[in-house]
Amino acid sequence: MSQLPAPQRLADHIGVSTPRGHCVGTPDTYVTPMGDDMWLTRIRYHGIAVTDNRRLPGIALRILVAVPDNDRWILRRGRDLAQANPCVLAVADPSEPLDFRAFGPGNAVVLDFPMSWLTLPVDTVRRGIDGLDDANPLSAFVGEHLTHLGGVGATCPMMLPDLAPPTIQLIRSLLLMSVRTGEPSPSTELIVRVKLYIDEHLTDADLCAGLIASQHSISTRKLYAEWPNDGPALGDYIIRRRLERARDALITRRHLTIPAVARSHGFVDPTHFAKRFRMAFGVSPSQWRRDNAG
Repeated sequence: MSQLPAPQRLADHIGVSTPRGHCVGTPDTYVTPMGDDMWLTRIRYHGIAVTDNRRLPGIALRILVAVPDNDRWILRRGRDLAQANPCVLAVADPSEPLDFRAFGPGNAVVLDFPMSWLTLPVDTVRRGIDGLDDANPLSAFVGEHLTHLGGVGATCPMMLPDLAPPTIQLIRSLLLMSVRTGEPSPSTELIVRVKLYIDEHLTDADLCAGLIASQHSISTRKLYAEWPNDGPALGDYIIRRRLERARDALITRRHLTIPAVARSHGFVDPTHFAKRFRMAFGVSPSQWRRDNAG
């Protein structure tokens, strides 16, 4: 089987430095993977400048989301490098010019992932970024979530891949709310809560649409009607998330047999688990474990 190309870390394409007037060392960066092509970076700085680096062309469309721990920062972006709206979050499309500067000592948590993971049109994402401000009901919530992710990355990084899907959904909802006028969509809020619930209960063998609906005080019919039709169906989504969690467990919990991993992630039949695993990832569970023995 051919090797997949190495993920494009945004850190490989932009410059991070100390701005003029800040002579106390260079920023300390700690990069941790959250999945196949999603990166969490913790930065400790005494003043920092993050600028676009055009030496490596052909950067795929990605999203950069940062939460500095104080309000002494500015973000300019777009072709004319206009200043972005004041917000607890700094969000940018790095395929366009950007210039971020923070002053004085501080810390920041940064997410970098493909824009396609948001399953939104590029124009919608960019309009969401343009309209983002602290009036958005999710701005502070997403900021706190990223701050907590930074703590998880520092103390228990093996848990980060499990937190990637709900994080993407939160940022997707954040940008959609920024695009919309008026009150945020109740349907969007419901699906965010449902996906968080699914991720928290993936190991429950009885996890199903009926149980999810009852836990959210709606009918099963309502749940299916509100579930987005631009992605996998609800049942397929649950299976995929279970497979992704089991894929990580095959590496991090090597003391468990493959049937035990299957059962602990909601698959009663190990043969069915192996079949679905191969369909999803192109290799058997045992081969995946051998290939990742290091």
